[in-house]
Amino acid sequence: MKVGEITFRRRYSAAQIVVDLASVAGLVYLAYIIYACALDIERLKSLNRTDADMSMFDWKPLIIWAVLGLAVFAVSFVLIFRNKKIPEKLCITQNNAAKYCNIIDTGVSCVRLLMILFISEICYLHGAAIRMANVGFSMQLVIMPVIMICVIILTKMRLEAISDTERDNMQENRKKEIIED
Repeated sequence: MKVGEITFRRRYSAAQIVVDLASVAGLVYLAYIIYACALDIERLKSLNRTDADMSMFDWKPLIIWAVLGLAVFAVSFVLIFRNKKIPEKLCITQNNAAKYCNIIDTGVSCVRLLMILFISEICYLHGAAIRMANVGFSMQLVIMPVIMICVIILTKMRLEAISDTERDNMQENRKKEIIED
């Protein structure tokens, strides 16, 4: 991996493994929602009701949510495995480059998981609307974006903390060099 001109070996943390597995489980959950809705819709069509227009019951628009979930998954992996630029406001050196990338990668993974769960909830509500099921408002649609914003803010705060620590270490090293001279 590279951060600017700094090259280092990437370490995959346990937290990233757990979040990646949970993201895959979220995609499986999304596929299950679509499958269950498709079965329900086909069951409704098989009732062969002549008094209702059954053409509006179609589960295929739900595939849009699966494609969107896979796109979020793919974009997150591109963001994780691409070379990163050194930010102007942060102090990134050889000592903290791996920490910097791990914090960013974990933040991206957490946001990916939350986005996949958010998409799954929207897909469930869309499927319920197609089936004309009585489903109320989901509080998850409000909570998930708030949690995503919190993850982004906490990631930014953690990056600033490691940058400040590195600046302090560099200042201490300069003082030691001045004293030794």
